[in-house]
This record gives sequence, structure tokens and C-alpha cells, in this order.
Amino acid sequence: MTARPSADLRRQVIRRAGNRCEYCLIHQDDAIASHQTDHVIADKHGGPTSLSNLALACILCNIRKGSDLSSVDPETNEVTPLFNPRTQNWEDHFRFEDTSIIGQTPVGRATVRLLQLNSVERLAERRELAKAGRLPTAS
Repeated sequence: MTARPSADLRRQVIRRAGNRCEYCLIHQDDAIASHQTDHVIADKHGGPTSLSNLALACILCNIRKGSDLSSVDPETNEVTPLFNPRTQNWEDHFRFEDTSIIGQTPVGRATVRLLQLNSVERLAERRELAKAGRLPTAS
């Protein structure tokens, strides 16, 4: 069972992430449910409950990622590590194209695929955010 971060550690994760999911960049204020602390490397794989291994994730990204560490790059069909917000920069692996999140690297493509970042509901969510002037941006 994954160790739960303390309230203070959770506040540090939220502050560092700017209250945004570190995978899809949706702001907590625009999410249907509270963002969660994600163990980038899950407890079952030896990942600690520490600031260096926690990311802020919206409920959809967190559920879809689960304890996975890798997925398949749809372009090469190679098993590829997932995006790690503690060691990698979002802009190096992803970009926005209108309301879609485009994976620019094997890591980005595998993460987009596994987290279903361009599913019908996620695209609809981003279209509504764009209409309201609240579409997430990488910067």
C-alpha cells in the first residue's frame, strides 16, 4: 500500500506544481475533483513518499497512470519510460496544438497514449477551458 504524504508534504507538492496537474497541466480550479499526489515511481517499485518522488496529478491522469513506469510508443512500438516530472521538462516532451497535447518524443507519445490525454472527454474539457480563456499552457 502506498504511503500517504503528510499535509505539509502535500502543500509543498501543490506549491511546486503551481496547483496544476504536472501531466496535463489542468489547474485545480478547473478540475472536477481535487488533484492528488502521485508517486512518480510507485511504492511497489521502491519509490519513496518524498518531495523528490511526488507529482501533482489530476484524478484522470493519476488513475490512468496508476503504478505504471512505462508504456508503448505508438510510433515505434517500443516500450518507453513515461514522462517523469521530477527529472524531465514538460516542454521537452509535449506541446499544445490547439486543444490537443502532442507527444514530441517517445516519452511524450507513450505518456499521451497511456494517460489518454487526447480522449474525447479531455479534448472537450480543453475546448471549454479555451472558450473561458483558461486553456492550460506549458509556461
